Amino acid sequence: MLPNQGLRRALGPRQVQLLSIGGVIGVGLFYGAGVALKLAGPAVIVDYVLGGIIVAIVMRALGEMTVEEPLAGSFSRFANQSFGEMWGFLTGGMWWFFWVATVMSELAAIGLLIQYWFVSFPPWIPGFIALVLFVISNLFSVEVFGELEFWFAILKILAIASFMVLGLLMAIMAINGAGLSNLWTHGGFFPQGLSGVLQAVSLVVLGYSGVETLAVTAGETGRPYEAIPQAVSNVSWRIAILYIGSIAVMLMAFSWTSLAGHHMSPYVLLFAKAGIPLAATIVNVIIISSGLSSSNTGLYGGSRMLFSMAKDGYLPGVLNHLSRYKVPKLAVLMTGLGMSFGIVITYLAPNSVYVWISSASAFAAIWTWSMILLSEITLRRRKGGKAASLRYPLPLWPVLPIAGLVLLALMLGAIMMSPLTEVSVWSGIIWLGFLVMWWFLYSKKHSRQQQTSENGLKAANKQLP
Repeated sequence: MLPNQGLRRALGPRQVQLLSIGGVIGVGLFYGAGVALKLAGPAVIVDYVLGGIIVAIVMRALGEMTVEEPLAGSFSRFANQSFGEMWGFLTGGMWWFFWVATVMSELAAIGLLIQYWFVSFPPWIPGFIALVLFVISNLFSVEVFGELEFWFAILKILAIASFMVLGLLMAIMAINGAGLSNLWTHGGFFPQGLSGVLQAVSLVVLGYSGVETLAVTAGETGRPYEAIPQAVSNVSWRIAILYIGSIAVMLMAFSWTSLAGHHMSPYVLLFAKAGIPLAATIVNVIIISSGLSSSNTGLYGGSRMLFSMAKDGYLPGVLNHLSRYKVPKLAVLMTGLGMSFGIVITYLAPNSVYVWISSASAFAAIWTWSMILLSEITLRRRKGGKAASLRYPLPLWPVLPIAGLVLLALMLGAIMMSPLTEVSVWSGIIWLGFLVMWWFLYSKKHSRQQQTSENGLKAANKQLP
């Protein structure tokens, strides 16, 4: 039996594969794509294509390492092994911050989406109710989490598939101005210039972020050596279809200028435009469920990262205590408490909260992806760069991970150059500074290498085919 730090290996292959898609498809796509389109025009698809390439490379690199060592808190541990304990701690802390900020934006968006039916309804109330419910569900059993995400993911995939079919039909039949010409006839492909493309980058990063949660599930996944490669192999082409495909359909179904005057999701607007109000209502319900799903995933992933860091002594040991359901109860509660600040911000600034918090999570996402690629390069070099000794090696090494790092550097530069999104860099730097202080004041004195656990894992790995 694989060491798993006391967590139950209760997630099956079907749940892990759907989690790899469900975790990334949230309001960042359904709602954030419309915001990004207003900033960049049709050229936003350039951001989504580059983001898709980065995600494919990052996931393949992460898959290689996770199959070798399937533990909770995986990429923080890989950074630990590659560059030392402090870097592992910083990576785990930045990823926790990413999920807290992301879920805050998802909960804010849920409240705004409710206003599709109830214009004057306070947007902070739905987010508060959702957060309480997910904290309760995460306190009981990982099976509950896995099953919820499985069905949430199916609903989201069905919504996107329906959107793509209807949008293509409208474009082919040229209904209500839909057509391929929308890509260039309203001010050109780059109507907002390069600056618009740069401003949309952080929202695109947010849209893709979360897919790496797949690796965090490894500590609670049955037969991880089979489930993880299957999920990683499927995630790239699914993202290409569901993300880039639906964005392309959106650009054909609408002129980007018509979207600029609407606050609702483009996915809802399409069905309303087609004269199917009931379908628009159903899709809005599914979009809200996608925000709930992403929030559920974020609470799960963030709590498991706190658990893993506490297990290593970076955080107070009380956070690694498991309930009788084998769930890190206090880590769940602490993560939920962090996310609750988003409810307060939504109450104070409901009109601007989504874009601000969305961009605030981008720096942490880029940090996490960069550390995954740097760790893969470092650990692979220690093995002589050879793929023969690995169960699931990243192909075209080291070209792919280096290309991924270059693209991430370009994305970070784009975010830093935009006045609209530079807050993401500053908020990330402030949080990083806090983590560095915590490391020297607490973690460095209390941390302890899990040598026994690692030796047990290596021994278990040798016994597996």
